[in-house]
Amino acid sequence: MGGVVLAGQSVVTRRIEKRIPLAGYSKAAVIHRYGDVTVIGTGDAHAVVDALVRVTARDRRLAEEFAGKVEIQATGQGDSFVIATSYPPDVRDPQLGYEVHMSIRMPAGVAALVRNAFGDVRIVGMDGDCRVVNRYGEVEVDRCDRSVVENTYGRVRLAQTRGLAVVRNSYGDVDLRLAGGPVQVTNRYGTVHTEQSADDVTIDNQFGNVFARSDRGALSIANRYGDVNAWVDDAELAALSIMSRLGRVNLSLGEQVPFRIDATARQGRIVSGLPFEVRRVGTAQEVSARQGAGGPQIDIRGVWSDLVIHGDVSEPAPDSPTVER
Repeated sequence: MGGVVLAGQSVVTRRIEKRIPLAGYSKAAVIHRYGDVTVIGTGDAHAVVDALVRVTARDRRLAEEFAGKVEIQATGQGDSFVIATSYPPDVRDPQLGYEVHMSIRMPAGVAALVRNAFGDVRIVGMDGDCRVVNRYGEVEVDRCDRSVVENTYGRVRLAQTRGLAVVRNSYGDVDLRLAGGPVQVTNRYGTVHTEQSADDVTIDNQFGNVFARSDRGALSIANRYGDVNAWVDDAELAALSIMSRLGRVNLSLGEQVPFRIDATARQGRIVSGLPFEVRRVGTAQEVSARQGAGGPQIDIRGVWSDLVIHGDVSEPAPDSPTVER
């Protein structure tokens, strides 16, 4: 980061530690650039910053000189407090490399914003809103309230969020588990995996597969140029809507779960391991069926997509369609 590391170069490290009072501030922003950032919520009224500066250069003197000029600045602006990493200006040596790995323990009640590039970001245990804007790294948000993540070129993982969770990602996978509030995911060039969500989940994906196992709420999936794998194994799922283009839909239905299903495959086929009537309407195939009373409404629309429906949530998809009627 910040340069090319070559064999035989000198490596210098420097630790920066700061204790910052945050009483009276409702927001805290971390502005970083090169290196990982970790934010951990605490019950204290102050923030503790622990940063490790690592510099490589042609000789030790140059590395020490550069490392000594890296600073962690802390300033208050209205109701917000800003913690920012500053680097020496006009770095022209192509053999100079540098990064700063920063860990911050701060009051859990403040709203946290982390803006980074070229590094991973992790936020854990915050009661307020969490927002991450990142590039070229992974993002992990664990046990936060309302969460917004904007990321490129890296994986995003959210777990045990409580409020609305919004993810806008590209060139990386998205993994969401145990979300307590609504979830909205927009992803490109990666896989989306969501499981055990307690509220509505909306997924808009391209050029990647989707794996969705939502326990409650409504699940809506739009996917293009990738497969959709969805499981219905909880009667408390309110509704399931899938729109697939140029991909395969694998739907697993629990044997004891009631449901109503309407599915249409245009320029594709419907393969069912259940006693459904598969109808041909022009160039499309259709299914309308129900199991038991109540349960979620399932709507599937496929364009140039095959729809594969099977009854045991653990069994593989069948290989051949039922006889059309």
